[in-house]
Amino acid sequence: MANEVTKLNGIAIANITDLNGITDANLAKINGQEFTGSTDAQLVTIATQDTSGTAIDGGTGFNTDQSWGSSIAFDPDTDQIIVGFADQANSTRPTIRIGTMSGTTITFGDKIEVDNNISGVTTCNVHYDTQNDRLIVVHRDPYSQYGGTHGVFARAYKLHASTLRTVETTGDRVDLITSSTGGGRGIYTEIQDHDGIVDILYEDYNDSQKNKIATVRVTNASTCALTLSSATEFADDDSHEFGIAYSPDVDRNVILYNVGNEIRAKAVEHLSGNPALGSEYTYNLANCNLNASNPHGGYTMIYDTEHNKFHFLYRYEGSTAGNATHDNYYIGNLTCGGSGNLVISFGNTSGTSMNNTVEIDDLIYGSFNSEFYPSGGLIYSHQRQRIIMHGNSANQGTNGNKKFHVIDYNGSAYTKSSSPIDIFTPSGAPVDTGNIRTDDASGTVGNLSLITYHIYDGTNDGKTFIQGIDAGDSTIS
Repeated sequence: MANEVTKLNGIAIANITDLNGITDANLAKINGQEFTGSTDAQLVTIATQDTSGTAIDGGTGFNTDQSWGSSIAFDPDTDQIIVGFADQANSTRPTIRIGTMSGTTITFGDKIEVDNNISGVTTCNVHYDTQNDRLIVVHRDPYSQYGGTHGVFARAYKLHASTLRTVETTGDRVDLITSSTGGGRGIYTEIQDHDGIVDILYEDYNDSQKNKIATVRVTNASTCALTLSSATEFADDDSHEFGIAYSPDVDRNVILYNVGNEIRAKAVEHLSGNPALGSEYTYNLANCNLNASNPHGGYTMIYDTEHNKFHFLYRYEGSTAGNATHDNYYIGNLTCGGSGNLVISFGNTSGTSMNNTVEIDDLIYGSFNSEFYPSGGLIYSHQRQRIIMHGNSANQGTNGNKKFHVIDYNGSAYTKSSSPIDIFTPSGAPVDTGNIRTDDASGTVGNLSLITYHIYDGTNDGKTFIQGIDAGDSTIS
C-alpha cells in the first residue's frame, strides 16, 4: 500500500532516508498523514523451536522428514498457527502441528496424528472455521503405499489455549469417498469464511474419475461433529488440475478446471450447506493448462480483495504465436458477480496478444523423476495488496532454485518484478508449498505471508521449511 505522503519538498518519499535525524522506519506520520519508509520485497527467515526451546530441523522447519501436501491455517481466537502435513516419518499419516509466533520465531507443540488408521496421505489441508471457532482438516490417501484406507476424509478440532499448543476436543472422522482403486487425485479445498463451509474438489475414482465437489461443515461445535454434503459433478473429465478461491465481496467460491485444452470456471453457492453450481464459462484462450501448480506446487488461484478479482496461474501449451510463448507461465484473471453472484467474466486475452495477463518466463515447468514437478503457485498478500508468484528456475532434484516474483495489479494491468528473489538454492527440489489463505489481513504475522515446503532428493532430502515472504511496498520496476 502506498504512503499517503508521496513527496516532501518535491523529493519522492522513496528517496528520503531520514527527516531531522529521524530515520524513515521511525516516522509514522507527517502532519497527520501516514508515512512509512518503503520496503523492498524480501524473504524473511523464521526460526522454529519446540516448547523446550530446542530447534526443529535446524531451527527453520516444522518437521524432521519429508512432509507431503503441507498447508497452513491461522486461528485468530487464540493467535495460533496450524501446519498440516503428511509425515513421512510416520508412514505419511495425516498430521497437524500447532504453534505461536513471537517476532520471527514460532514455538510448536508436539505433532498430533489426525488418523492412525490412514497412511499413504499426500495432501493434508487445514482450514480455520471462524464461524464455529473450529479447525477443519481434510486429507487424501490416493493409493495407500503403506496400507490404510484409500479415500478423502475430514475431521474437526477445538484448539486449546495458545500456551498449550494442542487440541482440546477431537471430532469423529467423516469419509467423503473410499475406493479400492484409490481416493482420487487432485484434492483441492477452500473455506468460505462467511459461513464456515469447506468446499472439496476431487477426482472420483468410483465414478470414471469424474470431477466432483462436496462440502463439509461443523454441525455441532461442542463435539466437533462434521456433516458432509452429497457430491455434485462439475466436469465429466478425468483432469485433476483444479483451482478454487473465495471472494468475500460476493460470498462465493469460484472453481477453475481443465476440460481438454480449455480452462473453464463455475461459481459455487451453498444451499442448506450443499454446493450449488452456476453456469460454466470458458477462458477465451485455448491450450492453457492448470498443471502449472500441480501436483507439487502451491495454489492455482487467489482472490484480490483490493480489485475484486480472481487471479489464476496457468501454463500455455500452444504453439508460440503473438505474445504467447509455448511452455511459459501466465497469470490471468476473472470476476464473479451478476445475477445471483454466479456469473463469471474472464479477462479477454485477445487471442495470443495476451491482454489481461502477465508472463512469467524465468520460472519454469518440467518433470523430475517422471512424477515430481517443481511447480509454481500464487499467494495474495493482503497486507501489501500484491500478488506473490513462486516457482522454480530449474527442474532437477539437485538444483531446485525456488524463487518468487512480486506483481502489482492496478485493476487493468500487471507489473512484475524484473527478476525473481531466491527462496531456496541449495541441493534438492522444494515441493508442496502451503500458505495461509484468508479473506483479510488478520493474523500475527505482520506483513509476512508464511509458506511451508519440504525438500525432495539431493543432500537436503527431507528437510522442511517455514518462511515468510514480504511483498514490500517499494515501486516495482
